[in-house]
Amino acid sequence: MKVPEPVVRLPYRRGSVEFCLGTEADQEAVYQTLLHVFQGPDREAFLGALSDPSYKPEQRLLVKVDGRVVSHAHLTEREVRYGSSTMAMNGIMWVGTLPEYRGLGFAQNLMRLADGRARETGVALQSLTTGMPQFYRPLGWGVCGRHCIAQTLSRNLPQVSDGVIEGRGGFWHVRPWRQVELNDLMALYDRQYARTNGSVVRSEDYWRWIIGRRYAHVIWVVCQGETVRGYAFVKDHRVLEIATDPAHPQALKALLGRVRAEALERAYPQVLVHAPLDHPVIEAFRQASGKIIDQEEWEGSTSMYHIPNLEKFLGAALPELTARAIAAGIPLPLELGLTVADRRWLLHIEGKNSRFEPDKLSRRHLTLSAPSLVRLLMGHTDIDRAIEEDGVESSTGTALDAARVLFPLRPIWRSPLDAGTA
Repeated sequence: MKVPEPVVRLPYRRGSVEFCLGTEADQEAVYQTLLHVFQGPDREAFLGALSDPSYKPEQRLLVKVDGRVVSHAHLTEREVRYGSSTMAMNGIMWVGTLPEYRGLGFAQNLMRLADGRARETGVALQSLTTGMPQFYRPLGWGVCGRHCIAQTLSRNLPQVSDGVIEGRGGFWHVRPWRQVELNDLMALYDRQYARTNGSVVRSEDYWRWIIGRRYAHVIWVVCQGETVRGYAFVKDHRVLEIATDPAHPQALKALLGRVRAEALERAYPQVLVHAPLDHPVIEAFRQASGKIIDQEEWEGSTSMYHIPNLEKFLGAALPELTARAIAAGIPLPLELGLTVADRRWLLHIEGKNSRFEPDKLSRRHLTLSAPSLVRLLMGHTDIDRAIEEDGVESSTGTALDAARVLFPLRPIWRSPLDAGTA
C-alpha cells in the first residue's frame, strides 16, 4: 500500500510580497483575513473598532502576497499611567498569519516594523496579551503584569438593601447609571486608578466609545442623595471594573450588595471581580472568604510589555522616579546606569534637574536584557527578584540600593474594558 505524501502547508507559488500600512480600501480584506486566522471578530465588533476615536487605517501593518492580505497586526494608540507620570503606548492586537503562509517570518517582521514605527512616532511602551509568550520573548518582550482576579460565592458578599443608612450622610442607593453622570464616572476612575501602572488615560470620547461597545450588561452607580460615589461595570457574574470614592467606604459595600442580589437572582453561584491587587475590593472579597488569583498566566492568557524607545520611556518616567527618590528620603543626586545589549544610559536623579544621558555609564550600574528591563522598570519584579529570576547583574551594592528605591514592585493593571481595545 502506498503511503500518502505529507500535506504541504506552504503555497506552491508565493508571489510578490509587500509589507505596507493599511488603508481604508483594505478594511474588508483585513476582516476576511481575521476571520480565517482567528474565526473572529464578528462584523459588528470589527466595525465598532473602526469608530475608536484614535483609530487610523495606517495603524494596521499588513503583509500582502499578490495583493492578498496574508498577515496582520493592529497598533492602537493609548496613553497610560506610570505612577504619577503618563506615556504613549501601542496596544498590539490581532497578530496573525493565514495558515498556508505561516513559517515564513511574516508575523515576526511585522512585530519588528511595529517596533520601528513606535520609535518613529515617539511611543514609549507597547503591550499585548497572548497565549504564545515564547513567540515574543526573542523580540525583546517580557512577561509583565499579572492577572488579578478575586472570586467568591455570591451569598458571601455583603447583604444590604437598596438603601443603606450611614449616619448623617443619609441613604445610599444603587441604580443604573445615566448619561449625564459620565463626568462622575470619569472622575472616579481617575481617582481610583491614578497611580496604577498600565491603566489607560481615558478621554471623554474614549469613555463614550467603550461604553458604546457594551462590554457590560449594566453599569451600576451608588449614590448618596444625588451625588455619585462609585460605579461598577458588570457582565453576567463578572465585575469588569469598579471604582469608589475612598472617602466613602460604604459606597463599596452598597455596590457589592447590589451585585450580590443580582447574581443570586440570575442564579450565578460565584462572582468574579477584576481589579489591581491594591484595590479595596480585593480585601472585601478576601473578607468574604474569597480566592485571590494573582498570577502571570490565566486561562491560557499572558500579559507582555516591550520598551521600543528607552529614551522616550525614561523621559516620561523621570518625574515618577524623582518622586520615588524624594519619598525614600535618600540624599540627592542619585545616579544609576543601565546597560542593555550594546546600549548604555545613565540616570541622574536631582529633583527638578533630573535627566538621563545616553551612551554613558557610572560605576553604579545594572546589566540586563530587554525583557528583564521592562519587567523591572514596570514594577513586575523588584531588583532582588530580577537578579534571581532574570539574570540581572549589579556592579555594586550601592547600585542595588538605588534600584530598590527607583524600581519597586508595583501593581500593573489594565481594565478588561481597555484590554479588548488596547
